[in-house]
Amino acid sequence: MDRLGLPQDSGYDPIKLTKSTEKIVIDGNKRKYANLARNLRFYGGIISATEVGCNLRCKFCFSHDPVKKPMITGSFYTPLQVFNALTKAARKKRYKLISASASEGTLGKRHLFELLELVDKSEFVYVLETNGITLGNDPEFCKQLSRFKNLHVRVSIKGCNQEEFHMLTSAKRKFYEFPYKALDSLIENNVSCNACLSISFSKKNDIDKAKQKLYNIAPGILKSLELEYITLFPKVLKELNKYKLKPNKVRQFGKIIEV
Repeated sequence: MDRLGLPQDSGYDPIKLTKSTEKIVIDGNKRKYANLARNLRFYGGIISATEVGCNLRCKFCFSHDPVKKPMITGSFYTPLQVFNALTKAARKKRYKLISASASEGTLGKRHLFELLELVDKSEFVYVLETNGITLGNDPEFCKQLSRFKNLHVRVSIKGCNQEEFHMLTSAKRKFYEFPYKALDSLIENNVSCNACLSISFSKKNDIDKAKQKLYNIAPGILKSLELEYITLFPKVLKELNKYKLKPNKVRQFGKIIEV
């Protein structure tokens, strides 16, 4: 039993949620998007589409409708439509990086692979934003990604241990290990990647243990490790209050502050 009196395996299965969500947001080679070209400051400037559909329900997530209301959010687009929108905006800004974000990037493998094939024929690099659950569940997926040369995979790990992962996502604890499995498979298959730790709710000791876990996969992964802090947007704060969650540190106006 955990500290709330719940069985250790309580929570939903993100792999099952992946499959049920794909039935909503995937139609052949099309995927749902809420926006095709947002100008973001990350990585020194990147153009990103807003995907619809996720396989986690993070309580600190800023992306409300694309995650929680996929049936009534966004429209279906082909890989070519997404590629054209991203690259048109990127050329105007003279950016080299394009992506899709705000949901889970690995939903709809056919759509993703066709999009990556288009990117490979261009001068752009696609940043695949993922929580690592799908990739950790399917090593063959990681192997298939190795054929794309203009690809970088960013794996976002929710929390620093199984208990924190469950507290933040309500998913079964065992799935906390899947992003680490994903990183291991990606590195084994020579796919460009980096890890990102969400640590707004984490204690220093737990952060150190998570870093050691990453080091054990590949020592060099710590050089590109991102430490991610949440921003208290109004919707995020409302959700945190609902679940009675209080972060230790947050990002505010570009600075990390204690709460």
